Amino acid sequence: MDRREAILVRLLEIAAAIEGINRAERNRPDISESSLPALVLHDGDEVAEERPSSGSGRQAPIPVRVVMTPPLILFVASGSATVGSEINAFRLKIIKAVLNDGAIQVLVGANGQIRYEGCAPLGLERGRAVEGSLVLNFSFRYPLVPSEL
Repeated sequence: MDRREAILVRLLEIAAAIEGINRAERNRPDISESSLPALVLHDGDEVAEERPSSGSGRQAPIPVRVVMTPPLILFVASGSATVGSEINAFRLKIIKAVLNDGAIQVLVGANGQIRYEGCAPLGLERGRAVEGSLVLNFSFRYPLVPSEL
């Protein structure tokens, strides 16, 4: 398993272990109301960082650092007067669990990085928020080592 997949697998394990979360899924948009609160992990983008050119048109298969940005989407039951407080309480638990996880720290490596990038209510980009949901954005910088593939 490559590092990208290993990080995603570990993120799903972390999501499932968050106290109060009833269901954690990967790339599944169909979460029923009865299974809330729930977390859905999407695989997200991965981009390579710029690497200085060696002057030749051909690059050797050397390690390159990549950044993966898999969003975690939190869904809680809406309609409650305390839905905002509930979302923020889960937000804190999720951030703490991800940033302090030793297994992910090992996967990103000594020169890697785990970063919380922020959050936004689901649907805000379309001009309205979906009540009871929050997208948490993390970035994971780690080496893509050709010999490990």
